[in-house]
Formats: sequence, C-alpha cells, structure tokens
Amino acid sequence: MGATIEALHRLQEIELQIAEIRRGIERKARQCRRQEKLITDIDAEIRAQRDQLHTAQKDADALDLQAKSGEEEINKYRSALNTSKTNKEYSAVLTQLNTLKADNSKVEERVLTLLSAIDEKKKKIQEIEADREKEEEKLTSFRDAARQVEEKSRDRLTRLQAERDRASEAVPAKVLEMFERVAGKNDGEAMAMVVRTHPKRQEYACDGCNMSITIEQVNTILSRDEAVLCNVCGRILYHESPTTSNVR
Repeated sequence: MGATIEALHRLQEIELQIAEIRRGIERKARQCRRQEKLITDIDAEIRAQRDQLHTAQKDADALDLQAKSGEEEINKYRSALNTSKTNKEYSAVLTQLNTLKADNSKVEERVLTLLSAIDEKKKKIQEIEADREKEEEKLTSFRDAARQVEEKSRDRLTRLQAERDRASEAVPAKVLEMFERVAGKNDGEAMAMVVRTHPKRQEYACDGCNMSITIEQVNTILSRDEAVLCNVCGRILYHESPTTSNVR
C-alpha cells in the first residue's frame, strides 16, 4: 500500500471518530429541537384555545346583555298587563308578553350553553398548560443532557482534531481536498474497500455503495499510489490486501 493511501487510512480512522462524536452531539441537539418544536406547537394550541375562549365570552356577554334587555321589556309588558282596560287590550298584551318570554328564554338557554362551553374551554386550557409544563421540564432535561455530552466530548474532539491536523500533513493537498469533500458528503466515511463479488470472475464492487467498479479502476488502485473514486458514491477506493501490482 502506497504512502498516500496509508496516510488516508490514518486520516480516515480519525475522521470516523470525530464524525461519531459529532453525531452523538447532533442527536442530542436534534432531540432538543424536536422538543422545542413540540412546545411551540403547544403554545400555538393554547393561543388558539384562548382566542376561542375570548370569542365565546364576548358572545355570552352579548347574549346576557340581550337577555337583560329582554327582561326589562317583559317587565314593561307585565306592567301594561296590569293596567289594561279591556279584555281585547289585555289579550294583546298577554300574547306579546308570552312571545317575549319565550324568545328571552331561548336567549337565556343559549347563554347557559355558552357559559358551560366556556367552563369546558377553560379546563382544556388548564390541561394543555399543565402538559406544557411537563414538556418544558423534559426540554430542560434534554438541554442538560446535550450540554453534558458537549462538555464530555470537547477535550476528546480537541485531541482528535490535533491528530487529524498532523495526519493531514502526510496527504497531498489535492488529495486532502478530495478526501474532505467526500467525507463531508458521507458523514466522515470518505473511503470504501474494493470487494470481489465473484470467486472465479474478475468482478469487483465498492463496499460503500455495492455498485460495480471496473477492472481498470482496480488495476489503478493496486498499481499506483493515488486516490481512485467510485463512479457512483464518490468514495475513495482501496484494496484490503494489495499484494500484487496488477489484476490478471
């Protein structure tokens, strides 16, 4: 194995360790973001419920005012009933009075229905707010866990980054640029082994994506100390045991 490929292997080992640490940090951060989104959704639900409560309260107040106005009107007709001078006048006033009482009774029923709905809405809001408090406690716990992971990982990341910098010095600049580009696309996994897919035929594949690679690429990998990329996934290919310089 050539010096460049060996240097890439050392760099790859360090890169994978760094990537694993960063994945652990990102998992915790993602958990926090999901919890923050959940709380944001709960807050939106609370606002929507409060808006509905406000509207229902306004409707109930308006109906209550209408019921009180109706009661005043009913009292006027009761007084008029007592001062009626003829049976015809008495009958007309009584009919109007009964109509007003029936209409006002319906308004009062609507008020009671709304007030009951308002009470239920208030209870629901209280329940949602209680749930929010629990989810807020979870978020605090998740943030503490994320902070602990970052703190525990900080020193190791610093050491690994220093090792990575030293390992990078043995890799040619253009190859290093290629490695970093491929690693960035594949979560740190910039290299893939060449595997033989048939025991009797000269058929090979990239272990990273399981797609075929050409015999010419394999020959280049075995005979030259240079980075050869998989045509499909773009990883840098290497042979596990390059003991020969050619594939026949």
